[in-house]
Amino acid sequence: MKRIGFYLIMLIGMMLCWGCGDHKITESTETEAGLSEYRMAQLDMTQICGFGKVQDEYVCIGEAENGGYIRLTGEKPDGDFRQEELKLDSVMDETDMITAADMDEAGSMYLAVSRMDDKRDITGRIVKVMPDDTVQILADHIEENVKNIRLTADGYIIGCADGVIQCFSMEGQKKYEIENSDYTDICVAGDKLVVLTARDIETYDISDGHMLETITSFDDTLTEGLEDAASEKGKDALSCSNIMKYDEKSDQIYIMLGTGLFAYKLSDKLGTRLTTFKSADIRYDFVVEDSDTFVAVTGDKSGNKRIVVYSSSDAYAAYNSTKEASDSRTVTVYSLYYTESYENLITWYESDHSDITVQYIWGVDDQNGISEKDAISSLNTQLLAGEGPDVIIMDGLNVKSYENTGVLMDLSQVLDDIQKENPSCLKNVLYTYKNEDGSVYAIPAMETFTAVIGPEAEIRNVTDVQSLVAYINSQDKPADGNDLSFYYLESYFDTLYPVYASEIVDMEEHYDREMLKKFLEDLRLLYDLEMARTTQDQINDWTARFGAYEENIKDNYSGYMSPLFNREWSGRKLAFVDMKTMSEAWLFYSIKEDSMVGMEDNTANRDYDYEPWGTDEGMIYVPNTILAVNSKKENRDSAVEFVKALFSAEVQKKYYGTECGNPVNMDGVRAWNEDALSMGTPGGAIEVGGNNYLNWTYWRTDEYLEDYIDKLSRLCVPSNPDVRIRSMIRENATDYLEGNASLEDTLNIIDKLLNVYLKE
Repeated sequence: MKRIGFYLIMLIGMMLCWGCGDHKITESTETEAGLSEYRMAQLDMTQICGFGKVQDEYVCIGEAENGGYIRLTGEKPDGDFRQEELKLDSVMDETDMITAADMDEAGSMYLAVSRMDDKRDITGRIVKVMPDDTVQILADHIEENVKNIRLTADGYIIGCADGVIQCFSMEGQKKYEIENSDYTDICVAGDKLVVLTARDIETYDISDGHMLETITSFDDTLTEGLEDAASEKGKDALSCSNIMKYDEKSDQIYIMLGTGLFAYKLSDKLGTRLTTFKSADIRYDFVVEDSDTFVAVTGDKSGNKRIVVYSSSDAYAAYNSTKEASDSRTVTVYSLYYTESYENLITWYESDHSDITVQYIWGVDDQNGISEKDAISSLNTQLLAGEGPDVIIMDGLNVKSYENTGVLMDLSQVLDDIQKENPSCLKNVLYTYKNEDGSVYAIPAMETFTAVIGPEAEIRNVTDVQSLVAYINSQDKPADGNDLSFYYLESYFDTLYPVYASEIVDMEEHYDREMLKKFLEDLRLLYDLEMARTTQDQINDWTARFGAYEENIKDNYSGYMSPLFNREWSGRKLAFVDMKTMSEAWLFYSIKEDSMVGMEDNTANRDYDYEPWGTDEGMIYVPNTILAVNSKKENRDSAVEFVKALFSAEVQKKYYGTECGNPVNMDGVRAWNEDALSMGTPGGAIEVGGNNYLNWTYWRTDEYLEDYIDKLSRLCVPSNPDVRIRSMIRENATDYLEGNASLEDTLNIIDKLLNVYLKE
């Protein structure tokens, strides 16, 4: 699945403010009804180069799914589009690419063509293709990749990848150039060139390129939208990103940001938000039909391209009643962090439920630079306004803080239905957020837990950090690596913290400073011990092999456990692991079975077992994929239907990736094994110490399967997954662990932060 990141949660209710010099807008208006979204014709294209309207027909230029550049033409956005192959052999070879396109009223196309020479330098040329297929080269040997092309009254303007904007006459004479490394898009507005950047809107005289004015946004939301648009420009690097258009009739520019569609009137500096986008689609290009109707070409998370109309016109009012893909059957799902596993889950769900479209949006990812605090604030603002996503995956959020706000639906009846339909679901996990009055506002569909792994007789009493440290000290240093395969500070924190989280701050927000102190002391004790038993060469070798910690935790679950396959070679018989999914369990039972490729099973590892960690009250789990439903009435039935489906054996039996958790439905676990056995004996091999060991992706025996289910059934004490509490502790523990801050100073810093947060 293609990964597409959008920061889509918008600060609803905040005013859109614009300024330029002494000009400042203190209030903006939003259309009362907004614009409805209508999904129209799907386009058989892999790349979008440009989209426009010539006379009465829509024209889209791009690359066909089977290769080759084509032009699609159609009279209606939901009608049939006829396809014509572009005859460009005289100006392009097979390795050249079209990177931008525009078209004039007569139907001529203006194409930017890029090619790479033997020295891997990219050059561009501008080509005109007339309606009779006559081809003319307007400019050649442009020393950069051309990203944008816009027609003027007597020529054209191009924007290049190096940030240089150049104006040419139709005869190929360069009239001027503007250096603007931050530009996102350009458009021609009468006698002005308008340049959209990551921070502002700039206008230039179209005749000579001198700057006229700079219009700066004073509103944080719009500033973020402009910055996001700049960062998102290269997400689908092959396709265009024409997000700003000028409409002469209304003398306004229209800007499609990731958060919504905005209108801006240059003459009086008035900005208006027309609509908030509800989908995570990329919007490549659009046509301004009227002040209330906009026709765009978009791409979804699976790479499908289609025409979408945003309109409040009555002309489209009947569309949803005649099309399957109506807004009433679209469910928007939000998570605080981008999670590829959720995209996998949604894709599978959609493949089996063609009547529902699920749009996945999120607040924070590796690239958008949004903080957890800002993402949560944006989500809260939208929910309090009666808007926002239909389903919220509450992982990382403080569920209890939402319960009395009225923004979440009471799911007590939904919980009853889930239990009746899926009696093998773990009751302890389902009831994580059930209140004494019977109300339920969130239900976990998955769970994770921390476990110690080793010879059963030896780990039976390894139940806390002190006993773990004592056990490690009783063992010789491993011949391969260190005792736990922990080479990052974060590995220690992330594995140990869930065991302490609810004792530091419980679900009801009761804070225990002494437990925070104990956690920091225990963390330091384990960290110091292992660093004393680890060499810098071992750290360097590990990071060279597996990369940064963030990559490591997503891709390398086997690294912490695989040395246990060959204990004689590695000197390892202990692991301390975050059991995030079924995959860690499959690996453990593969180690226990100890089968080498082409040989019979060994018995050397039959004494291995794993034990979830806990407290005196029981074994601890981290609730995962915690599902809540927006209390707004719109789309509620579809949202509930989606949530209930995620607890079924059909959904729970799938493995979606490293981030979802272990199933809550034990029939789903058993169904996985049945499906796996029907395919044969799925698995692979892991090389340890020169031997290749079989790593099965199912439970080889009923004994192993039921042992895994028994382990999950014993989980009964929920950990607090509040990400802001975790981040406050994690960020400030680093100096203490590395010896750069005292325990008392670290406690005081975290204590102050927690007290402020818990009083908010």
